[in-house]
Amino acid sequence: MKKIIFSLLLGALISSCNNNNLMETKMEIKMKTKSYFIHLTSDPKINPSAAMMSIFAASEALKQGHSVTYFAAGDGTRILLKEVIENLHTVTPHGGGTSEISEAAKNSLLEFSKNGGNIHVSEGSFATYGVNQDNYKEHLIDVSKIFWSYPKQLIEESSKADIVFSY
Repeated sequence: MKKIIFSLLLGALISSCNNNNLMETKMEIKMKTKSYFIHLTSDPKINPSAAMMSIFAASEALKQGHSVTYFAAGDGTRILLKEVIENLHTVTPHGGGTSEISEAAKNSLLEFSKNGGNIHVSEGSFATYGVNQDNYKEHLIDVSKIFWSYPKQLIEESSKADIVFSY
């Protein structure tokens, strides 16, 4: 009888240790995961480095398992225009002047969108360039989902983030 009780207590102790280790591992993962807010307001044709870095930083954070919101506002909304992102190589020496850097930026943004990254755009800023919710498919690259936003959403989304980058 003592052996049975001892065995049960030992089993409960081992099980408890395993559960604690599992809970600690889950907590460590959660503590390492951050939420990022990446804000692009720079005109990609004037400051292509800022535009590319914003895309590559957002993509990398998402690949590392973080939650990422990419918010394009002001002149930064232009990065989603087909004619702009597909021609970044014409305004920057990065990538050796070949279209590879343009393709890399476009593919990274599309992959970001496809893999669960959130893309917000300033609806008012896009209106400046003649783009709206009715005609955006004609003008923008084919990201999975766009959240049409205003300053209210800018504040809401950025205040949720652990880390904010602004380009």
